[in-house]
Amino acid sequence: MPINQLIEKLKKGGEAIIEEFRNEVLSVRSNRPQPALIENIRVECPLYGSIMPLKQLATIQVNLPNSLIVQVWDKANVSACEKAIQAANLGVSTIVEGSQIRVILPPLSQERRDQIFQLIKKKAEDTKIRLRRLRDDVLKEMKELFEQKKISEDDKYRGKEEIDKAMEGFNNKIEEIIEAKRREIYE
Repeated sequence: MPINQLIEKLKKGGEAIIEEFRNEVLSVRSNRPQPALIENIRVECPLYGSIMPLKQLATIQVNLPNSLIVQVWDKANVSACEKAIQAANLGVSTIVEGSQIRVILPPLSQERRDQIFQLIKKKAEDTKIRLRRLRDDVLKEMKELFEQKKISEDDKYRGKEEIDKAMEGFNNKIEEIIEAKRREIYE
């Protein structure tokens, strides 16, 4: 049945959008050090002649209450990794200790916490806009199917109800992610 396919398309697309948002939020700094903060930083590796994410060049571990330890696998890449972390402009300081880089996160001021939370809220709004676009595309396809007499009016209304229910679920997930990050930032 075409309606079920449209609903499935909406759910898969929506889940992908939510997952992208979740990953974006993880990479935003909070009070606790997290590997996700730096793992996707792009590092230019002269040794390999390519640009790679940091997580493909090193192990990242949480250390103490305010730092991360980056254990670079190939010592020749240590300076490139440190340079990339500093260039990412995250407001962190780095100390090279052999093949390790200690990334120290300074404590967040209240003003900086508020700025970070506003950034999260903006990303959430952008995500909601993407979800609405996806919903509008699915509704447009459903309307076309109805006009082509491939679905009945009952199917159209049932499909719209399912779409609304799915959208409500997506919005609830976004709010849960925001609330979890808010607690993390302000703790």
